[in-house]
Amino acid sequence: MFFRDIPLAWLQLTHSKAKFFAAVTGVVVAVLLMWMQLGFLDALYRSATSVTNHLTGDLVLISPHTKEFARPESFPRRLLGRALGHPDVVAVHPFYEATGKWQNPWTGEKRPILVFGMPPDEPLFDAQGLAEGWSKTNVADAGLFDVVCRPSLGNVAKHFHAGETVTAEINNRRVTIVGTVRIGVGFQADGNFVTTDANFLRLFPDRQASAIDVGVIELRPGADRLAVQMALRQAYGRELKVQTPEELIAAELKFLQDNAPIGFVFTMGVIVGCFIGFAIVYQVLFTDISSHLPQYATLKAMGYSDGYLVKTVLQAALILAFCGYIPGTILAAGLYEIGKRATMLPMDLSLHRGAQVFGLSLAMCFLSGLVAVRRLRSADPAEIF
Repeated sequence: MFFRDIPLAWLQLTHSKAKFFAAVTGVVVAVLLMWMQLGFLDALYRSATSVTNHLTGDLVLISPHTKEFARPESFPRRLLGRALGHPDVVAVHPFYEATGKWQNPWTGEKRPILVFGMPPDEPLFDAQGLAEGWSKTNVADAGLFDVVCRPSLGNVAKHFHAGETVTAEINNRRVTIVGTVRIGVGFQADGNFVTTDANFLRLFPDRQASAIDVGVIELRPGADRLAVQMALRQAYGRELKVQTPEELIAAELKFLQDNAPIGFVFTMGVIVGCFIGFAIVYQVLFTDISSHLPQYATLKAMGYSDGYLVKTVLQAALILAFCGYIPGTILAAGLYEIGKRATMLPMDLSLHRGAQVFGLSLAMCFLSGLVAVRRLRSADPAEIF
């Protein structure tokens, strides 16, 4: 069995405590880098779809020029009427979205915030807190504040839930917070603000009510969604895209994967982490083999095969992978929590990512061992007699 003689590999590694500690530290650093880079990359994709994941409706209408949901291209509201011609369509709701400037009511700092406008009789999100507070937004300059926001916007939730009246400014217009929701923050802005379409247009006076960003289609119960989608695609042709919410999310992710440089940056970070671990583990194993060549030659003279010696070195490499993975993961859990509190990005340890990091760690150390064992070829039994 491959792992039957692990005690020999363990004794070989721990013979020099300093070298063993250096090797494990290198693996820990590599594991930590991989955890963090993959965590931020996953947070990028999850935060990019935090809004679309809460969007209700069976189908959505968007402009064919829209590439990101956070930066939509407007289209004429009159086009919504065409969808109502289908017998299975119950309603089509207009949805407005834009990035505004939020002024922190306590510090005066201005930060970007996403503002969503919806019909007063039909909230188009299923976010926590929206149903309870939506009726309160049907007054001028009132809205719901997303508590999953970055600290730069101010501690709105604390003051609001303490019973205080919280007012702020968006685009230099005073607004009143009448409730809170939980949606999720992305990279494009520091928070979200949900209000009625009328209030939205007050905050963005350059926008026209006739130009909307998304059309949310509601179908009758039991309707064949795909059949309706195909019919509406024929009706709209190239004027609008008719997508399911799942297709909208998939298109958003694909756009980020194909065009966002930040994905490439984080992927390169994972590669750099692997290279660091590979270099350190290789150096430790190579040095250890070089300093013990007479002992390896003696084992060969005693009848041990090259395969046995190679197996011992590879076992030592895998031991380093195990020893570095556990503390690296523990450190990553702590940094994930710090990062989540600082950025409000969805960063959580997961079994899938853990398997990714563990697999990369094993491959990194195993490859280091394969390269280092080439030094064993110079262990000639004849030279020690």
